[in-house]
Amino acid sequence: MLSQQKADGELLGLFSKMIAIVLLLALLAILGFRYFGSVNNIAAQGLRVDHTRLLNVLGMIKGKWLAQGRPKQMMLDWDTGFSISADSQSSQTISAMNLVKMSSGGWPLPNKRDSTGCEQLWYKLLGPDTMSQQFVSSISPGGNVCNYIVIDSGRMSYQLATGYVNFLTND
Repeated sequence: MLSQQKADGELLGLFSKMIAIVLLLALLAILGFRYFGSVNNIAAQGLRVDHTRLLNVLGMIKGKWLAQGRPKQMMLDWDTGFSISADSQSSQTISAMNLVKMSSGGWPLPNKRDSTGCEQLWYKLLGPDTMSQQFVSSISPGGNVCNYIVIDSGRMSYQLATGYVNFLTND
């Protein structure tokens, strides 16, 4: 009788441990699904922040372009005072990395009208700290709109002639 009670006690202990493990796994599964469900929302928030930053940068560039007499090119310098007119810097060496062509309306243009040019324009406008952002850049068939797509979270397009920025999410 004593061995039967001992066996029953061990069986109940094992059963309670199994229930605890199942409950712990269920809790971890719920937390995991919530975490992976929110990853796309976090990526969309990053693109939303970049959208706001792009609008602000474009406004500042347009203002500097007007203040500097509408130069055909501007150098974006993130370390000193944001921008310098490329036309007035003829005696100094101008870094091609920061040099941006300007449209007749005062909007930044890519150096080449292809997806690589659009990607380089993104980094020139938003700075090197956005290199961690995972996106795909493309250009419209007409060559007048740069598209920036973050997979499963959103898309932003920049119209080169008008400076219009369109932001779309998958929500």
